[in-house]
Amino acid sequence: MIVVAIIGILAAVVIPNWASTSRNKKYDPEITAMTTEIANREEQYKSELGNGAYLAAANCPTTPNQAGVDFNTACVGSGSGAYGTLRVVATDNTIRCSYQVVIGAAGTQPTGAPASCTAPSLALAGAWYYTLATCDMDGNGGTNATFCTSSWNSKVGSANYGQ
Repeated sequence: MIVVAIIGILAAVVIPNWASTSRNKKYDPEITAMTTEIANREEQYKSELGNGAYLAAANCPTTPNQAGVDFNTACVGSGSGAYGTLRVVATDNTIRCSYQVVIGAAGTQPTGAPASCTAPSLALAGAWYYTLATCDMDGNGGTNATFCTSSWNSKVGSANYGQ
């Protein structure tokens, strides 16, 4: 009986933690791939078309979706706006998070960046951007996890990861 009770207690602690971790890990490849793709396309745009400036892109899809959305249809297809101009190609057609790019001009300080972006406290010498990924990882529409990469720091920062 004691052994069964101990196994039951361990299962009650380990299984929810394992389920949460496995659920969160399915988002990591998408976030890494999409933020890297957007960063590469922003740098390409800046050097080829933007005359030294980046291109802002609105939230697309407009809200995160656990079932997934076809990014290439919803965000890059006809009448696509910024993601089409940037020529972003999702590594997987179905994405679960929404993505937004915020830009700023040279000589300005990044404002509105989430804490996960660790924005510099001084104005930047060149143009800047940050990409914000928002994901509904628990599927209940509650607290969303946010991930951020930027032109000043390519490391993916996160907030509410696992919430």
